[in-house]
Amino acid sequence: MQNRDWLKDVYQYIDEHFRNEHLPRIIDLVKQPSVCGTGEGIEECSDMVARMLEDLGCTDVHKEYYVYSPVVSGKLKADVPNAPRIIMYGMYDVQPPEPLEEWTVPPYGGTIKDVPPYGECVVSRGITNSKGVLVTFLNTVASIRSVLGYNPFELWFVVEGEEEMGSESVREFCKVHADELAAYDVTFLNGARQDEKNTPFCIFGNKGILYLELEVTGGTFGGPQTVDVHGMNAAWLSSPVWYLVHALASMRDKDDNIVIEGFYDDLPVLTESDEALTRRMEETFDEKMYLDERLHAQKFMKGWRGAEAIRNFMWTPTLNIDGIWAGYTGPATKTVLPHKANAKLDVRLVPPMKAETVLAAIQRHLEKYGFDEVKITVQQGTPGSRVDTGCLGARAAIKAMDASGYEGTYAWPVFPGSGPAYMFTQPPICAPYVSYGLGLGGRIHAPDEWMTVQGLHDNEKSCAAFLYYMQRLSEEERQSGNGR
Repeated sequence: MQNRDWLKDVYQYIDEHFRNEHLPRIIDLVKQPSVCGTGEGIEECSDMVARMLEDLGCTDVHKEYYVYSPVVSGKLKADVPNAPRIIMYGMYDVQPPEPLEEWTVPPYGGTIKDVPPYGECVVSRGITNSKGVLVTFLNTVASIRSVLGYNPFELWFVVEGEEEMGSESVREFCKVHADELAAYDVTFLNGARQDEKNTPFCIFGNKGILYLELEVTGGTFGGPQTVDVHGMNAAWLSSPVWYLVHALASMRDKDDNIVIEGFYDDLPVLTESDEALTRRMEETFDEKMYLDERLHAQKFMKGWRGAEAIRNFMWTPTLNIDGIWAGYTGPATKTVLPHKANAKLDVRLVPPMKAETVLAAIQRHLEKYGFDEVKITVQQGTPGSRVDTGCLGARAAIKAMDASGYEGTYAWPVFPGSGPAYMFTQPPICAPYVSYGLGLGGRIHAPDEWMTVQGLHDNEKSCAAFLYYMQRLSEEERQSGNGR
């Protein structure tokens, strides 16, 4: 039975059941508020997810409480021996819907409407990020079981409710269950992975992040220490604002090179697989689409074009000023010498770069150049993740993507964004983390978040394809003597 070529049958089942059964199930979950930051609807939504897992046939369904929101987990046992073992990671929390006045429909209405130029869409908070695609995966698994009459996979659902706040509870969950989780072949995150041109992509790694707040108050260098004073005092007092501005400027030269000694010391050595996937990215990279539609910019820094731009986007760490504030910024005039200046920075770390190493380099740099009165507060420091793209899960994702029927598919060896993937990929779990799924959506974290109805439909098929190739490739490995 394991060798049955079942993918087309599952596709047909999804086609027949999507509109009247699967889509309403998706809409039911996105209609439930679940804002971790405020707690709104978290318990109710986690209960809904638990019931969905139970309805799917999962055992050991329960909620575990660690930091903010409960982690909902459940296991779906395989009905066959030597089945692929998959951790299905998902999330049920969302960002707040504000500003409410910018929504054209109720933010939790699960409204189906036309969104030009994309056509029929579900417009609702969480439809793309990420409750909608959580349910599509559940729908897919149910479809496979209905077609086959048995379950050909070992699945462990780990669904969190605080991804938007740093996934601290998942980190604790992984510590508690590390030994069990380490027995699984792959961690899979379903997503709407099509760009504006409908080109599918998959993700095999993420950059890490070091998020800092810098603060300067008047100190031994001069300047007011506790209150702002009249701007005329700039004739004989130093400014914390200028102190901070000079400190920031010292970290980067006029050509946008980061000049912090040791900053680039731990860059990765690219493998043959890394280079192959990078070349694939370079061949399919649409420079104009990125600049015009995503970045709203005229050109890339340093005059980079095409392949050079995308290569640096993936493999180069960054030091970015997210915000800077001080003194008076209101209407009219107010001459003031501020007593305090602040800035927020994010550093994107390319694995194997470590947050603590880069932080130490920044601290040494500031001391070396006389900016030792900059106070640094670490607000986040998480590593990136890397996956051996020759592993079972990565190969299954590429097979599924290439079989999708779309031209010009591509894969990110390292995606420039950050996330909780490292919790699964680092020891002791070491379960490769793969993210893939068809579907086009937009306005994530913004009013009128949307995903096309066709994209939700296609996403279920792409999940089926991923699971299918997990089974097929696992069987091939066992037959060749390379599998377990």
